[in-house]
Amino acid sequence: MKTIAKENVKELLRSWTKEYHVLAPTQTSRGDCVFDTFQKDSFTLEYGKPPLPPKSVFLPHNEVIFQVENDTFREVVTAQKTILFGIRSCDMMGLLQCASFMTRDREDIYYSAKKEGAMTVVMACPGPQNETCFCTTTLSGPVAQTGFDLLFYDMGDICIAEAGSRRGEKMLSSEFLVDMDDNAAREKIKAFKQKAVQSVPLVHDVNEAMKRLKDGSADEGVWDYFGRKCIICGGCTFVCPTCTCFNVYDHETAPGSGIRARAWDACLYGGFTREASGHNPRSTQASRLKRRHEHKFLYYNETDIQGSLSGCVGCGRCSDYCPVHIGALEVVKKIAAK
Repeated sequence: MKTIAKENVKELLRSWTKEYHVLAPTQTSRGDCVFDTFQKDSFTLEYGKPPLPPKSVFLPHNEVIFQVENDTFREVVTAQKTILFGIRSCDMMGLLQCASFMTRDREDIYYSAKKEGAMTVVMACPGPQNETCFCTTTLSGPVAQTGFDLLFYDMGDICIAEAGSRRGEKMLSSEFLVDMDDNAAREKIKAFKQKAVQSVPLVHDVNEAMKRLKDGSADEGVWDYFGRKCIICGGCTFVCPTCTCFNVYDHETAPGSGIRARAWDACLYGGFTREASGHNPRSTQASRLKRRHEHKFLYYNETDIQGSLSGCVGCGRCSDYCPVHIGALEVVKKIAAK
């Protein structure tokens, strides 16, 4: 095991920038925390739950996938060596689920190229970041179990660093990380995990809702209720660590030339499932909300990622940001109560 004084974390990240593009928690002028290119002056370790998950590192909001110039076709596959520092455990599970989806049946080369060259450093949560966190229920936190290269535990003045891969082992060789007795480190980590897990309340409604969705006993009126409330902003899908919906479009840049690109989309939008004939198999907002939450809590293949429970990682962002309170927490509670 290794430790690092928190005052030296900036120097550790700065040393990594010599070889990698380092993305880290960054304090914006508005007070938000986002993952952005490491800058010593704006980097922070005092952050809770970032408003946005890190999925955009591998699945950008907008991305050109190929270019055409007269008779010349060029595929655009971009990648660089990246270190993603400080992501939360729920977001690590989200990245694993996204990677599984994007490579399971037919590999998405654009996603895979970015993911292959990236390393992840998780910052374990000492407890819930706010009242909407329920990662213990979905088995995705507060301490990551798999997928990471390094896992940091914040112990106050120091962080304990644990490797989760061979690449992570190499990262521990930095001069800023010093040896710690393994037994002492394990005792501290054990106490950290116990306290963290006990502090995040279990939401038993999740398991009850999943059971009712599976056996078909969920009240259909739930979807009509939320369908009437939904303002179709799509915000829940954009802040969700596991939503991967995108649209593909062509754009002419000059006569005989153009690009094909993809951009984030949302299954809650009416046009998402509308066919060329005009027919829409999910023509109501209630049916679209039902499909989205069934994808999270019913159709998700739990064997995709070892240890995961559902397609929801329990980050609570949808509940944080939905203007009309239709987050996963509200939905499962309504299903379980009916």
